[in-house]
Amino acid sequence: MLNRVGKALRIITDDDKKKIAIIIDGPTILPDFDLRKLNVITESLMEIGVTRVGKIITDKQLSQDESELINSFGFHEEIVGSDVDLHVAINALECMNSNSIDIIGIGTTDSGLFPIFSRIKQNKQLLIISWQKNVTPAMEAIADFVLDLDYLE
Repeated sequence: MLNRVGKALRIITDDDKKKIAIIIDGPTILPDFDLRKLNVITESLMEIGVTRVGKIITDKQLSQDESELINSFGFHEEIVGSDVDLHVAINALECMNSNSIDIIGIGTTDSGLFPIFSRIKQNKQLLIISWQKNVTPAMEAIADFVLDLDYLE
């Protein structure tokens, strides 16, 4: 019985935290990112909220090991034919229209997504996940939170 109460208490306290959706632009982030650090991203964000959605959008098939690793951290991969930016934008806009998401995190090095960032800011808080050198002053100014991948351990 105590085990059930503990789970119930955890659910109640999670309701008070902000709910985060993370959408990662695979072709720009994955070449330099170690997938084993996906859990470090979610752990780093625990101070501001709870990750409810985690997607990695890519235009190439990932290896079986990479797919299993992504899934083990609660993320899902979405393989698209082309134009990953478009799919990142569509997913972000879908999350923006969800009442169950408070913060939308976009993992990218592409400042071309800036119009989507400004659209997200109209209704939700924005988290940008990127390498420090790729966060432009404009991106930093519009974001509520910036997670620098350089400092994840």
